Amino acid sequence: MDQPKIIVAVRKRPLSKKENKEGQKDIVEVQGNTVIVREPRMKVDLTKFIEEFNFNFDAAFDQQYTNEDLYQQLVKPMVQAAINGTKITCFAYGQTGSGKTYTMLGDQNVVGIYTLAAYDLFQMIPNSIVMSVSFYEIYCSKLFDLLNDRVQLIAREDAKGQVNITGLSETKVHSVQEFQKTVEMGIKSRVTGQNSVNQDSSRSHAILQINLRQQNKIIGKLSFIDLAGSERGADVVEYHKQTRIDGAEINKSLLALKECIRALDLNKNHTPFRGSKLTQVLKDSFTGNCRTLMIGTISPCHKDAEHSLNTLRYADRVKELKAPQASNGVDQLTRELMLPRQYIMNNYLFESPQAVKSSSPPKLFDHDNGDFYEDEVQMKPSRNSNLKDKHDELIQQILDEERALKKAHRDHIDDLVELVNDEMKMLQTVDQPNSDIEEYVDGLDHVLILKIEKIMRLRKKLQQFKQHLMDEQDLAHQCQTHFYQKPHQN
Repeated sequence: MDQPKIIVAVRKRPLSKKENKEGQKDIVEVQGNTVIVREPRMKVDLTKFIEEFNFNFDAAFDQQYTNEDLYQQLVKPMVQAAINGTKITCFAYGQTGSGKTYTMLGDQNVVGIYTLAAYDLFQMIPNSIVMSVSFYEIYCSKLFDLLNDRVQLIAREDAKGQVNITGLSETKVHSVQEFQKTVEMGIKSRVTGQNSVNQDSSRSHAILQINLRQQNKIIGKLSFIDLAGSERGADVVEYHKQTRIDGAEINKSLLALKECIRALDLNKNHTPFRGSKLTQVLKDSFTGNCRTLMIGTISPCHKDAEHSLNTLRYADRVKELKAPQASNGVDQLTRELMLPRQYIMNNYLFESPQAVKSSSPPKLFDHDNGDFYEDEVQMKPSRNSNLKDKHDELIQQILDEERALKKAHRDHIDDLVELVNDEMKMLQTVDQPNSDIEEYVDGLDHVLILKIEKIMRLRKKLQQFKQHLMDEQDLAHQCQTHFYQKPHQN
């Protein structure tokens, strides 16, 4: 039986001590390969209800599963395939703080997927195969080598369509301990930032590549990608401009990644690798004999419901899986459209409110007194979608204009160098005996006019760019006002 080219899995993390102390509720349930999210909501008339969302994946893990369990079920078969020549790519995607880094790297007490793969590789490969590691990040469409003092790298595509990363360092490792030290050194160089979800959010995509060589020929390749924390406009509008621009770049690359993976799974003739720098450098991992694993990580908290749903929708659209057959046509149509089923307050949500299993959400409301997250749930802040759309469009326009401005500046410098050369030639000519002073004056006047025109054109682009930066600042404040209005009091 042929192995699928792409596997989409979801992992739910447990509630943290802080979240338990705050009284956060677990609204995510895992049943087999199905993930159910029950989000508390409030209608305009203040009626409280539950929206239920169902998603089906190739695999789903609740908080009881360890990194080792996930690795043994999903990653280890791919590691074995890599030794046989298959190109393996493993992604971790999700909201910051949802467990991406824990899954990939682990912590002081638990090893992550990176290290588990290294353990097995060193046990499986013969002495004739040499293992080497490259580690780089993509930040705002720029590549930086995390193992070489963040030296900026350049990705070039050759005549055969192969993408080569110029200057990328490669470190040979001979043991798991050497591998761990190399990875830890790279992680310390990674760019982090702040948003409303996490004080130390990853602002770059980190790509760890393990190459297996035999007689200087690559016979196997594994790529582990810890994607930047998924962003929404509401999460970054209150922070500085660079953070907002980072978020737009992250969203653009994640969208391009989704399209590439879908094209891979559907065996499409064209795969949009050039949609972002991330998909461009991973082109080799998406072509030929390859397999891909995407792990979506989600938080169980009701305060993170929207983030978790965004992650689940992203993963669902990558795979485009159908939910299990429902008992009736209406409910099946609802599931396929991913529309919520509403549970009004007086409906009984769980079979046994007293017996709460660790893998199921706790009791959400009390039928005796009608309490329904009374202390936690408030009406969702009103949002002005037009403002958000305008802000997103303006951010994208700023990104495009920034690239155009830098190119125009470089072209301007080149033009000035040519004009300076022309001026030097004119001076050499006018210094010669019997030179024509009027020709020199006309020539100098022409050069100065060209300089002024070029400076004015560049300055016009600069002024337009500055204006859009100020417009973005104003629009961000407007978005912040609308996104974070005080909830209505009951």
